[in-house]
Amino acid sequence: MNDGARRLRFPPEVEQAYEAYRREYRARVMSSTIVPSLLIYNLYLIVDYLLLPATFGIALFCHLIVVTPLLLIAGLIVRQRPRLWLRECLSASLPLAMAAQLLFIFYINRDLATADHYQYAISGILAYANVNQRPPFRFALISTLILIASYCAVLLAAQTAFPPFLIGMSLITGVGYVTLVANYRMERDARYAFLRRTHDRFEYEVSEHAATHDALTGLANRYEFEKRSAQLYADRRLARTSLGILMLDVDDFKAYNDHYGHIAGDACLKRIADAIASQLRNDEDLAIRYGGEEFLILLFNATLADTTGIAERLRHRVNAFHIPHVAAHGHVTISIGAAAGTIAENPMNELIARADAALYQAKRGGRNQVSPPTLSADTPSASI
Repeated sequence: MNDGARRLRFPPEVEQAYEAYRREYRARVMSSTIVPSLLIYNLYLIVDYLLLPATFGIALFCHLIVVTPLLLIAGLIVRQRPRLWLRECLSASLPLAMAAQLLFIFYINRDLATADHYQYAISGILAYANVNQRPPFRFALISTLILIASYCAVLLAAQTAFPPFLIGMSLITGVGYVTLVANYRMERDARYAFLRRTHDRFEYEVSEHAATHDALTGLANRYEFEKRSAQLYADRRLARTSLGILMLDVDDFKAYNDHYGHIAGDACLKRIADAIASQLRNDEDLAIRYGGEEFLILLFNATLADTTGIAERLRHRVNAFHIPHVAAHGHVTISIGAAAGTIAENPMNELIARADAALYQAKRGGRNQVSPPTLSADTPSASI
Protein backbone atom coordinates (compact mmCIF):
# COMPACT_ATOMS: atom_id res chain seq x y z
CA MET A 1 0.00 0.00 0.00
CA ASN A 2 2.90 2.36 0.71
CA ASP A 3 4.20 1.59 -2.79
CA GLY A 4 0.85 2.87 -4.04
CA ALA A 5 1.51 6.19 -2.33
CA ARG A 6 4.94 6.45 -3.95
CA ARG A 7 3.57 5.47 -7.36
CA LEU A 8 0.61 7.83 -6.79
CA ARG A 9 -1.84 5.01 -7.45
CA PHE A 10 -3.60 2.78 -4.92
CA PRO A 11 -5.40 -0.50 -5.58
CA PRO A 12 -8.83 0.18 -7.16
CA GLU A 13 -10.96 0.11 -3.99
CA VAL A 14 -8.55 2.30 -2.02
CA GLU A 15 -8.11 4.63 -4.99
CA GLN A 16 -11.88 5.03 -5.19
CA ALA A 17 -12.03 6.01 -1.51
CA TYR A 18 -9.11 8.39 -1.97
CA GLU A 19 -10.78 10.01 -4.98
CA ALA A 20 -13.98 10.53 -2.96
CA TYR A 21 -11.88 12.28 -0.31
CA ARG A 22 -10.05 14.32 -2.96
CA ARG A 23 -13.33 15.37 -4.56
CA GLU A 24 -14.37 17.02 -1.31
CA TYR A 25 -10.92 18.45 -0.72
CA ARG A 26 -10.67 19.98 -4.20
CA ALA A 27 -14.11 21.55 -3.81
CA ARG A 28 -12.98 23.17 -0.54
CA VAL A 29 -9.71 24.36 -2.08
CA MET A 30 -11.55 25.91 -5.01
CA SER A 31 -13.99 27.64 -2.69
CA SER A 32 -11.20 29.13 -0.59
CA THR A 33 -8.79 30.12 -3.39
CA ILE A 34 -10.88 31.28 -6.35
CA VAL A 35 -11.51 34.82 -5.04
CA PRO A 36 -7.91 35.48 -3.85
CA SER A 37 -6.61 34.03 -7.12
CA LEU A 38 -8.79 36.31 -9.22
CA LEU A 39 -7.90 39.30 -7.05
CA ILE A 40 -4.14 38.77 -7.51
CA TYR A 41 -4.59 38.00 -11.20
CA ASN A 42 -6.54 41.19 -11.83
CA LEU A 43 -4.11 43.27 -9.78
CA TYR A 44 -1.62 42.40 -12.50
CA LEU A 45 -3.49 44.98 -14.57
CA ILE A 46 -1.26 47.49 -12.79
CA VAL A 47 1.70 45.93 -14.60
CA ASP A 48 -0.22 46.20 -17.88
CA TYR A 49 -0.87 49.85 -17.22
CA LEU A 50 2.74 50.63 -16.34
CA LEU A 51 4.58 48.51 -18.93
CA LEU A 52 2.15 48.31 -21.84
CA PRO A 53 -0.25 51.26 -21.57
CA ALA A 54 -1.08 51.22 -25.29
CA THR A 55 -2.95 47.92 -24.93
CA PHE A 56 -4.31 48.47 -21.42
CA GLY A 57 -7.89 48.58 -22.71
CA ILE A 58 -7.45 45.22 -24.43
CA ALA A 59 -5.87 43.77 -21.28
CA LEU A 60 -8.73 45.13 -19.19
CA PHE A 61 -11.25 43.51 -21.52
CA CYS A 62 -9.39 40.18 -21.48
CA HIS A 63 -9.12 40.21 -17.69
CA LEU A 64 -12.62 41.27 -16.72
CA ILE A 65 -14.83 40.23 -19.63
CA VAL A 66 -13.17 37.03 -20.86
CA VAL A 67 -10.88 35.33 -18.33
CA THR A 68 -12.50 36.26 -15.00
CA PRO A 69 -16.01 35.00 -15.96
CA LEU A 70 -14.51 31.79 -17.37
CA LEU A 71 -12.60 31.19 -14.16
CA LEU A 72 -15.68 31.85 -12.03
CA ILE A 73 -17.72 29.40 -14.09
CA ALA A 74 -14.99 26.75 -13.89
CA GLY A 75 -14.70 27.33 -10.14
CA LEU A 76 -18.44 26.98 -9.61
CA ILE A 77 -18.51 23.71 -11.56
CA VAL A 78 -15.59 22.30 -9.55
CA ARG A 79 -17.43 23.19 -6.35
CA GLN A 80 -20.25 20.89 -7.53
CA ARG A 81 -17.82 17.96 -7.15
CA PRO A 82 -17.74 16.60 -10.72
CA ARG A 83 -15.81 13.49 -11.69
CA LEU A 84 -12.01 13.40 -11.73
CA TRP A 85 -11.24 14.25 -15.36
CA LEU A 86 -13.77 17.06 -15.64
CA ARG A 87 -12.74 18.51 -12.29
CA GLU A 88 -9.02 18.52 -13.01
CA CYS A 89 -9.41 19.78 -16.57
CA LEU A 90 -11.50 22.66 -15.28
CA SER A 91 -8.98 23.35 -12.52
CA ALA A 92 -6.16 23.34 -15.07
CA SER A 93 -8.11 25.78 -17.23
CA LEU A 94 -7.64 28.52 -14.60
CA PRO A 95 -3.85 28.97 -14.93
CA LEU A 96 -3.92 28.09 -18.64
CA ALA A 97 -6.48 30.83 -19.30
CA MET A 98 -4.37 33.30 -17.33
CA ALA A 99 -1.28 32.26 -19.31
CA ALA A 100 -3.12 32.55 -22.63
CA GLN A 101 -4.19 36.10 -21.79
CA LEU A 102 -0.65 37.06 -20.75
CA LEU A 103 0.92 35.58 -23.89
CA PHE A 104 -1.67 37.28 -26.09
CA ILE A 105 -0.90 40.70 -24.61
CA PHE A 106 2.82 39.99 -24.91
CA TYR A 107 2.49 38.96 -28.54
CA ILE A 108 0.59 42.06 -29.66
CA ASN A 109 3.26 44.18 -27.94
CA ARG A 110 6.18 42.09 -29.20
CA ASP A 111 7.93 45.07 -30.78
CA LEU A 112 8.16 46.93 -27.46
CA ALA A 113 11.21 46.43 -25.23
CA THR A 114 9.03 46.46 -22.12
CA ALA A 115 7.14 43.41 -23.41
CA ASP A 116 10.24 41.31 -22.80
CA HIS A 117 9.89 42.00 -19.08
CA TYR A 118 6.11 41.53 -19.12
CA GLN A 119 6.27 37.92 -20.29
CA TYR A 120 8.39 36.73 -17.33
CA ALA A 121 5.24 36.70 -15.16
CA ILE A 122 4.19 33.43 -16.76
CA SER A 123 6.51 31.59 -14.35
CA GLY A 124 4.39 32.85 -11.46
CA ILE A 125 1.30 31.43 -13.14
CA LEU A 126 3.04 28.05 -13.45
CA ALA A 127 3.99 28.10 -9.76
CA TYR A 128 0.38 28.96 -8.88
CA ALA A 129 -0.89 26.07 -11.00
CA ASN A 130 1.34 23.35 -9.54
CA VAL A 131 1.72 24.45 -5.92
CA ASN A 132 -1.32 26.52 -5.00
CA GLN A 133 -3.90 24.50 -6.92
CA ARG A 134 -2.28 21.13 -6.12
CA PRO A 135 -3.66 19.10 -9.01
CA PRO A 136 -2.81 15.37 -9.21
CA PHE A 137 0.75 14.99 -10.47
CA ARG A 138 -0.17 13.56 -13.86
CA PHE A 139 -2.46 16.53 -14.54
CA ALA A 140 0.21 18.94 -13.29
CA LEU A 141 2.75 17.35 -15.64
CA ILE A 142 0.46 17.61 -18.67
CA SER A 143 -0.55 21.22 -18.00
CA THR A 144 3.09 22.18 -17.32
CA LEU A 145 4.22 20.73 -20.65
CA ILE A 146 1.36 22.49 -22.45
CA LEU A 147 2.19 25.81 -20.82
CA ILE A 148 5.96 25.58 -21.48
CA ALA A 149 5.40 24.49 -25.09
CA SER A 150 2.91 27.33 -25.66
CA TYR A 151 5.28 29.82 -24.07
CA CYS A 152 8.18 28.68 -26.25
CA ALA A 153 6.02 28.79 -29.39
CA VAL A 154 4.83 32.35 -28.68
CA LEU A 155 8.38 33.55 -27.96
CA LEU A 156 9.57 32.05 -31.25
CA ALA A 157 6.60 33.45 -33.16
CA ALA A 158 7.28 36.89 -31.68
CA GLN A 159 10.92 36.60 -32.76
CA THR A 160 12.01 37.46 -29.24
CA ALA A 161 15.63 38.48 -28.89
CA PHE A 162 17.93 35.75 -27.67
CA PRO A 163 18.73 37.16 -24.17
CA PRO A 164 15.09 37.51 -22.99
CA PHE A 165 14.25 34.23 -24.77
CA LEU A 166 17.05 32.44 -22.92
CA ILE A 167 16.14 34.00 -19.58
CA GLY A 168 12.43 33.30 -20.06
CA MET A 169 12.90 29.67 -21.10
CA SER A 170 15.45 29.03 -18.36
CA LEU A 171 13.15 30.57 -15.78
CA ILE A 172 9.99 28.73 -16.79
CA THR A 173 11.84 25.41 -17.19
CA GLY A 174 13.40 25.76 -13.75
CA VAL A 175 10.11 26.79 -12.16
CA GLY A 176 8.38 23.93 -13.95
CA TYR A 177 10.85 21.36 -12.63
CA VAL A 178 10.87 22.67 -9.06
CA THR A 179 7.08 22.97 -8.84
CA LEU A 180 6.52 19.53 -10.39
CA VAL A 181 8.84 17.98 -7.80
CA ALA A 182 6.98 19.87 -5.08
CA ASN A 183 3.64 18.77 -6.56
CA TYR A 184 4.74 15.13 -6.65
CA ARG A 185 5.88 15.26 -3.04
CA MET A 186 2.67 16.96 -1.94
CA GLU A 187 0.55 14.29 -3.61
CA ARG A 188 2.73 11.51 -2.22
CA ASP A 189 2.48 13.00 1.28
CA ALA A 190 -1.28 13.50 0.87
CA ARG A 191 -1.65 9.84 -0.06
CA TYR A 192 0.48 8.74 2.90
CA ALA A 193 -1.64 10.95 5.16
CA PHE A 194 -4.82 9.41 3.71
CA LEU A 195 -3.44 5.93 4.41
CA ARG A 196 -2.59 6.90 7.99
CA ARG A 197 -6.03 8.38 8.60
CA THR A 198 -7.70 5.34 7.06
CA HIS A 199 -5.53 2.99 9.13
CA ASP A 200 -6.18 4.94 12.33
CA ARG A 201 -9.91 4.99 11.65
CA PHE A 202 -9.86 1.25 10.97
CA GLU A 203 -7.90 0.60 14.16
CA TYR A 204 -10.38 2.71 16.11
CA GLU A 205 -13.36 0.88 14.62
CA VAL A 206 -11.75 -2.49 15.34
CA SER A 207 -11.02 -1.53 18.95
CA GLU A 208 -14.49 -0.02 19.33
CA HIS A 209 -16.05 -3.20 17.94
CA ALA A 210 -13.90 -5.36 20.22
CA ALA A 211 -15.00 -3.31 23.23
CA THR A 212 -18.69 -3.63 22.43
CA HIS A 213 -18.99 -7.07 20.79
CA ASP A 214 -18.40 -10.67 21.77
CA ALA A 215 -15.28 -12.07 20.11
CA LEU A 216 -16.72 -15.55 19.50
CA THR A 217 -20.18 -14.81 18.13
CA GLY A 218 -19.84 -11.25 16.86
CA LEU A 219 -22.97 -10.24 18.76
CA ALA A 220 -23.04 -7.24 21.07
CA ASN A 221 -21.80 -7.72 24.62
CA ARG A 222 -23.33 -6.61 27.90
CA TYR A 223 -21.47 -3.32 27.84
CA GLU A 224 -23.07 -2.41 24.52
CA PHE A 225 -26.46 -3.56 25.80
CA GLU A 226 -26.18 -1.39 28.91
CA LYS A 227 -25.17 1.60 26.79
CA ARG A 228 -28.11 1.11 24.40
CA SER A 229 -30.49 0.57 27.31
CA ALA A 230 -29.34 3.79 28.99
CA GLN A 231 -29.86 5.71 25.73
CA LEU A 232 -33.39 4.38 25.31
CA TYR A 233 -34.45 5.17 28.86
CA ALA A 234 -32.86 8.63 28.75
CA ASP A 235 -34.88 9.68 25.69
CA ARG A 236 -38.22 11.00 26.97
CA ARG A 237 -39.70 10.86 23.48
CA LEU A 238 -39.61 7.06 23.73
CA ALA A 239 -41.53 6.82 27.01
CA ARG A 240 -44.56 5.12 25.41
CA THR A 241 -42.47 2.86 23.18
CA SER A 242 -42.78 -0.84 23.93
CA LEU A 243 -39.64 -2.94 24.26
CA GLY A 244 -39.49 -6.69 23.85
CA ILE A 245 -36.92 -8.81 25.68
CA LEU A 246 -36.01 -12.40 24.84
CA MET A 247 -33.81 -14.47 27.13
CA LEU A 248 -32.49 -17.50 25.27
CA ASP A 249 -30.54 -20.46 26.57
CA VAL A 250 -29.08 -23.44 24.70
CA ASP A 251 -30.59 -26.55 26.24
CA ASP A 252 -28.18 -28.97 27.94
CA PHE A 253 -25.20 -27.10 26.54
CA LYS A 254 -22.81 -28.32 29.24
CA ALA A 255 -23.56 -31.88 28.22
CA TYR A 256 -22.99 -30.92 24.58
CA ASN A 257 -19.63 -29.33 25.42
CA ASP A 258 -18.54 -32.29 27.54
CA HIS A 259 -19.47 -34.82 24.86
CA TYR A 260 -18.42 -33.05 21.64
CA GLY A 261 -15.65 -30.77 22.93
CA HIS A 262 -15.17 -27.03 23.19
CA ILE A 263 -14.41 -26.51 19.50
CA ALA A 264 -17.74 -28.05 18.54
CA GLY A 265 -19.37 -26.07 21.34
CA ASP A 266 -18.00 -22.81 19.98
CA ALA A 267 -19.16 -23.71 16.47
CA CYS A 268 -22.63 -24.47 17.84
CA LEU A 269 -22.82 -21.09 19.61
CA LYS A 270 -21.70 -19.28 16.45
CA ARG A 271 -24.41 -20.97 14.42
CA ILE A 272 -27.08 -20.09 16.95
CA ALA A 273 -25.76 -16.52 17.09
CA ASP A 274 -26.12 -16.30 13.30
CA ALA A 275 -29.70 -17.52 13.61
CA ILE A 276 -30.37 -14.87 16.26
CA ALA A 277 -28.87 -12.12 14.11
CA SER A 278 -31.05 -13.20 11.18
CA GLN A 279 -34.19 -12.49 13.23
CA LEU A 280 -33.33 -8.86 13.97
CA ARG A 281 -35.74 -6.64 12.07
CA ASN A 282 -33.64 -3.50 11.79
CA ASP A 283 -30.67 -1.66 13.29
CA GLU A 284 -32.71 -0.71 16.36
CA ASP A 285 -32.98 -4.33 17.48
CA LEU A 286 -29.97 -5.69 19.36
CA ALA A 287 -28.71 -9.23 19.98
CA ILE A 288 -26.39 -9.79 22.94
CA ARG A 289 -24.35 -12.70 24.15
CA TYR A 290 -25.38 -12.39 27.77
CA GLY A 291 -23.02 -14.99 29.16
CA GLY A 292 -21.88 -18.51 28.28
CA GLU A 293 -24.67 -20.17 26.29
CA GLU A 294 -27.21 -17.50 27.25
CA PHE A 295 -28.32 -14.76 24.84
CA LEU A 296 -30.54 -11.71 25.15
CA ILE A 297 -32.44 -10.02 22.34
CA LEU A 298 -33.71 -6.45 22.65
CA LEU A 299 -36.59 -5.69 20.29
CA PHE A 300 -37.43 -2.03 19.77
CA ASN A 301 -41.09 -1.06 19.40
CA ALA A 302 -42.30 -4.63 19.85
CA THR A 303 -45.40 -5.91 21.67
CA LEU A 304 -45.48 -9.18 23.55
CA ALA A 305 -47.12 -10.81 20.54
CA ASP A 306 -44.31 -9.54 18.30
CA THR A 307 -41.71 -10.73 20.77
CA THR A 308 -43.06 -14.25 21.21
CA GLY A 309 -43.61 -14.56 17.45
CA ILE A 310 -39.94 -13.82 16.80
CA ALA A 311 -38.99 -16.25 19.56
CA GLU A 312 -40.98 -19.05 17.96
CA ARG A 313 -39.45 -18.43 14.55
CA LEU A 314 -36.01 -18.50 16.10
CA ARG A 315 -36.73 -21.73 17.97
CA HIS A 316 -37.93 -23.43 14.78
CA ARG A 317 -34.87 -22.18 12.91
CA VAL A 318 -32.49 -23.72 15.44
CA ASN A 319 -34.48 -26.97 15.39
CA ALA A 320 -34.11 -27.03 11.61
CA PHE A 321 -30.33 -27.07 11.95
CA HIS A 322 -30.52 -30.62 13.39
CA ILE A 323 -27.21 -30.19 15.17
CA PRO A 324 -26.64 -33.64 16.74
CA HIS A 325 -26.88 -33.80 20.53
CA VAL A 326 -26.89 -36.69 22.96
CA ALA A 327 -29.66 -34.96 24.95
CA ALA A 328 -33.27 -36.14 24.97
CA HIS A 329 -34.35 -34.28 21.81
CA GLY A 330 -31.53 -35.80 19.75
CA HIS A 331 -30.38 -32.42 18.47
CA VAL A 332 -29.53 -28.99 19.82
CA THR A 333 -32.55 -26.99 20.98
CA ILE A 334 -33.14 -23.67 22.69
CA SER A 335 -35.53 -22.41 25.32
CA ILE A 336 -36.72 -18.81 25.27
CA GLY A 337 -38.39 -16.55 27.79
CA ALA A 338 -40.19 -13.42 26.58
CA ALA A 339 -41.27 -10.15 28.16
CA ALA A 340 -42.49 -6.82 26.82
CA GLY A 341 -43.61 -3.47 28.14
CA THR A 342 -43.38 0.27 27.67
CA ILE A 343 -40.22 2.11 28.65
CA ALA A 344 -42.06 4.46 31.02
CA GLU A 345 -43.67 1.69 33.05
CA ASN A 346 -41.09 -1.09 32.86
CA PRO A 347 -37.49 -0.58 33.99
CA MET A 348 -35.04 -2.66 31.99
CA ASN A 349 -34.00 -4.77 34.97
CA GLU A 350 -37.67 -5.65 35.50
CA LEU A 351 -38.14 -6.68 31.87
CA ILE A 352 -35.03 -8.84 32.07
CA ALA A 353 -36.19 -10.42 35.32
CA ARG A 354 -39.57 -11.27 33.78
CA ALA A 355 -37.95 -12.72 30.66
CA ASP A 356 -35.55 -14.72 32.83
CA ALA A 357 -38.46 -16.05 34.89
CA ALA A 358 -40.22 -17.02 31.66
CA LEU A 359 -37.06 -18.80 30.49
CA TYR A 360 -37.02 -20.74 33.75
CA GLN A 361 -40.63 -21.76 33.10
CA ALA A 362 -39.69 -22.93 29.59
CA LYS A 363 -36.90 -25.04 31.06
CA ARG A 364 -39.21 -26.54 33.67
CA GLY A 365 -41.79 -27.23 30.98
CA GLY A 366 -39.45 -29.59 29.15
CA ARG A 367 -37.14 -27.25 27.21
CA ASN A 368 -37.28 -26.51 23.45
CA GLN A 369 -40.14 -24.07 23.92
CA VAL A 370 -41.04 -20.40 24.27
CA SER A 371 -42.67 -19.10 27.40
CA PRO A 372 -44.24 -15.64 27.93
CA PRO A 373 -43.73 -14.06 31.34
CA THR A 374 -46.30 -14.02 34.12
CA LEU A 375 -48.60 -11.19 32.99
CA SER A 376 -50.36 -8.61 35.13
CA ALA A 377 -54.12 -8.43 34.96
CA ASP A 378 -54.17 -5.35 32.74
CA THR A 379 -51.67 -6.69 30.21
CA PRO A 380 -53.02 -8.69 27.27
CA SER A 381 -51.40 -12.06 26.84
CA ALA A 382 -50.18 -13.58 23.63
CA SER A 383 -50.90 -17.16 22.74
CA ILE A 384 -48.10 -19.37 21.51
